[in-house]
Amino acid sequence: MKMHVKSGKSEKAVKIIKKDDDLFTVSINDKIYELDVVKVEEGVYSILHNGNSINMEMISIGRQGSYKVNTLYKSFDIDVVPAINFGKGGKSKANSHQLIKAPMPGRIVKIKVKEGDKVEEGTPLLVLSAMKMENELRSEGSGVVSKISIKEDDLVKDLQILMDIKEL
Repeated sequence: MKMHVKSGKSEKAVKIIKKDDDLFTVSINDKIYELDVVKVEEGVYSILHNGNSINMEMISIGRQGSYKVNTLYKSFDIDVVPAINFGKGGKSKANSHQLIKAPMPGRIVKIKVKEGDKVEEGTPLLVLSAMKMENELRSEGSGVVSKISIKEDDLVKDLQILMDIKEL
């Protein structure tokens, strides 16, 4: 599963490489970390990394994927956005389109556009429910929705093509 985590002006690319029970191998901006993550209670996690323990509370603050994070010494806001995967190099120059793919397995909760709709960068495209969270996928460029390959309540696989957006 790939995502972007933003806090203030800082943005990190996060990828879960491997999960084995509570043990996670993650890449954060291409640096690899081995983490032992235990969910203590709803929204509260204990994370062990290199012998150091971090307790973290994540409180949803209204917008999808937006949280207030509290640790022993810090509090900060973050936005968690699934990374949208496009064709090779981000865009296919020959076909001039964006292939919107599922960043993780899940269920399509809502489709916010229809074929023929014009979209701009940041336009909400759909809501994907995965890992007990609803994730809003947005367009990373301008274009016209040329094909929608899924419908609401569909179960989708990681990297399954969901939509095709022809660039303007």
